[in-house]
Amino acid sequence: MKTILHVVGNRPQFIKLAVLYKEIAESKTFDQKIIHTGQHWTSEMSGVFFSELQIPAVDLQLDGKTNGYPDLFIAQISVQLQDYFSSQKDCLVFVYGDTNTTLAATMAAMRTNVQCFHFEAGIRTGDNSMPEEINRVLTDRMAFTNYCCTTENYQTMLAEGYGSAINNRVVLSGDLMYDAFLQHAGTVDEPAGKPFVLTTIHRALNILLPSNLNQIIDALNKIHKQVPVIMPAHPHTQKRISEYGLTAEFNFREPVGYREMQKLLTSCSYVITDSGGLAREAFFSKKRSLVIMEKPFWPEIVAASGSINCAPDKLSILDAFEKLPLLQPDFSKPIFGNGTAAKIIQQDLCNFITKIFGPVRRYP
Repeated sequence: MKTILHVVGNRPQFIKLAVLYKEIAESKTFDQKIIHTGQHWTSEMSGVFFSELQIPAVDLQLDGKTNGYPDLFIAQISVQLQDYFSSQKDCLVFVYGDTNTTLAATMAAMRTNVQCFHFEAGIRTGDNSMPEEINRVLTDRMAFTNYCCTTENYQTMLAEGYGSAINNRVVLSGDLMYDAFLQHAGTVDEPAGKPFVLTTIHRALNILLPSNLNQIIDALNKIHKQVPVIMPAHPHTQKRISEYGLTAEFNFREPVGYREMQKLLTSCSYVITDSGGLAREAFFSKKRSLVIMEKPFWPEIVAASGSINCAPDKLSILDAFEKLPLLQPDFSKPIFGNGTAAKIIQQDLCNFITKIFGPVRRYP
């Protein structure tokens, strides 16, 4: 029986993994193992997600701590994964998103001649200065099969020539994060309390350049005077705010788990973020969002009037925030599928393996 090796390392990947792992386990068609690269390794950034989302224990824990050097992380993790992949029989690798974990695992799969399947392909900002853009383009190119969240992503892949050969398959699956949202929607408390703005900032361009982070913090401080701003802060963001001597006058919180974030999304009035994951979770929650990226990952949400994007500039952020109440969003638009992404991916994996190797045997 084929074994699927899920390689994950950060919050959004844990959420996607939880949904797909469960679907595959219930189908009883593949063995599964989980490899954690250590990209997010603290209890707040990792452990709480495994507990809340009932993800099984990790089969292999790697040491991804490299003091902030992304290329060193990619190299070290890729080498460790090559050793592990080489020791496995009848396996395929499954990767998620656009992180350094994603690229490291894909490179390791290529080096060891193991087929790699990539979820969340086809997103393009056109900005090659973004590490995520580089990671995703390279992963898309190397992956054996690419699964796309949206029709726009799928059409982008076709336009780039994917789908023309058996080793560069492309499938429109819908979004695993939307699956997760629907599965947990009934478990979140009803909105309560006073209006507030939920915000997260972590993207390299926004926190590694002191001028950008200073502009963002100044804008959030001003917005906080109108309506409270709550930021579950990424450790890297907290570190940079302290290093640059910036003063945040809004409400900081430690990183939160999936359920607490869903509760905050349900209760908030608006979302301000630079996270592609939170931007679409805001759309799922029918909340207008301001995305601090000049070229956002999800222009589909902007086109549906669910979001405004802007540069990391104080005046631009304040101007965009003032426009949020004027948006007329179409939250009913099925941009990210209908909540069956995990089932579509599981069935595609089954059909593909059957076509190449013969019928997939179910285990008891």
